[in-house]
Amino acid sequence: MVAASKGAGVHAALASGRYAFVDVGCGDGGSMNQLSRRFGRTPGLGLDSDRELVDAARVAGFDALVCDLVAPDVVFPEQTVEFAAAMDVLEHLPSERDVVSVLRQLWRVAREFVFIRHPSFEDVAYLASLGLKFNWTDWTEHPTMLKLDDYRRIFAELGWTDYSIVPHMRYLDSRHDSVVPIGAPRDTMRYDAAPHGRKPIVELDRPVWGKFDIFVKRNPDVDEAAWRRLTRIDGWEAHWEF
Repeated sequence: MVAASKGAGVHAALASGRYAFVDVGCGDGGSMNQLSRRFGRTPGLGLDSDRELVDAARVAGFDALVCDLVAPDVVFPEQTVEFAAAMDVLEHLPSERDVVSVLRQLWRVAREFVFIRHPSFEDVAYLASLGLKFNWTDWTEHPTMLKLDDYRRIFAELGWTDYSIVPHMRYLDSRHDSVVPIGAPRDTMRYDAAPHGRKPIVELDRPVWGKFDIFVKRNPDVDEAAWRRLTRIDGWEAHWEF
């Protein structure tokens, strides 16, 4: 196992050439497992600021380091992993400025592509008109709730023009327990009728997605057929309907 480290150790680990990917915000290793299965590439290096989660990832058999992604001493080496991933983590960063800083790091270290999984903040107004909200759209731990147009603007500013956005986890109605009444308290984890009261049960008359997978092509030589195979999620969460 790789020992806990900060900036210099993270740089050295990534520069070793050992890793197929880096997973920022790896948590207890669950996202690393998903990435390995989905893309068929191993090993990966996980980074997370929470020492207990990093310890859990190591117990699960993954290489992981404690790392504050926005610390000034953390600088990733150039193009030393096949891809770099951030799954459900960028919304946890303190500001858009920090998101851009991490995106630059991911781009720097990856050779082939950058992969981002991001919860949807697209339908706040629509759901509010129905007396509803997704629970995660007012969590305290989500200070930077970027929408897709924000990503498009950031990518344009960074000069990233070749990317794909793939929606998944479609909500067909309001029954799922991640859809809560608009009056439910901030930081609600799931719907509970006892404290939250009755919620409107309605069919959603337009596509409403729970998450987006965003792929940014780093290697311009990847042909379109290979890129389509990489970005499709047949057999994954694309088929989850709630």
